[in-house]
Amino acid sequence: MEDAEQLLYAGKVKDEEGKFDEAFALYQHGLEKLMEKLKQPASCEKKDHYKNLLNAYLVRAEAIKKKKNRATVPHLQEIRIANDESGWSYNKLFAKPLSDLPTHIRIQDPYLQARHQLANLVALCETLALTRSVTHIRVITTTAPPGDQRTQQQKCMRELGDSLQQRSIEFVVNYSDTLHDREVRFKNENNVVWVAIMGRGLDMFKKIPTWFHLGATDYSYRKCHEVTITLTRG
Repeated sequence: MEDAEQLLYAGKVKDEEGKFDEAFALYQHGLEKLMEKLKQPASCEKKDHYKNLLNAYLVRAEAIKKKKNRATVPHLQEIRIANDESGWSYNKLFAKPLSDLPTHIRIQDPYLQARHQLANLVALCETLALTRSVTHIRVITTTAPPGDQRTQQQKCMRELGDSLQQRSIEFVVNYSDTLHDREVRFKNENNVVWVAIMGRGLDMFKKIPTWFHLGATDYSYRKCHEVTITLTRG
């Protein structure tokens, strides 16, 4: 973590010396390292420290952008959802990334095994397909335990891939049994990248009592678990 703070401090020094190109590059590098750190387990105190640094140096980087008319600097948005809160859907949650018309999506979630978890993946892919800009979806997850759950997982991935292929969307699944981080990454044809750091992955919605309940297809009716999602744009 020290290297990120050193980069940001070095950027501040260059900023104060009027060397804006060098300062901008150092800020970007340091901010990227801080955003990576936010994905890793840490105490609330450390998380708050990292977020305060991000916000402070984003302001500095934005000021240089205005001076130099440079490319877009990283953007940070934190979404806090309370326990039992409703009114959320993947479309609402990812409104900003989707507004940039992404073409390539990478979904990273170690827990896509149980039926409701796989249903969450299908719901997200439905949202992505509706944008009409998405052409590639890559899923990285862990392999389900042997037996019915693994059979169900493989069947879902195969059938979902076939369905997306009919809409000219390439669907690739990779398995990693050491996966921990949960995030969704969006990239458009201009290489604008949004990353959603998901505290609970796709499994942020509570189960509904039956599949004939409101919320079976429209997730905005579902209650949520308490969760924090951090959106970054760079």
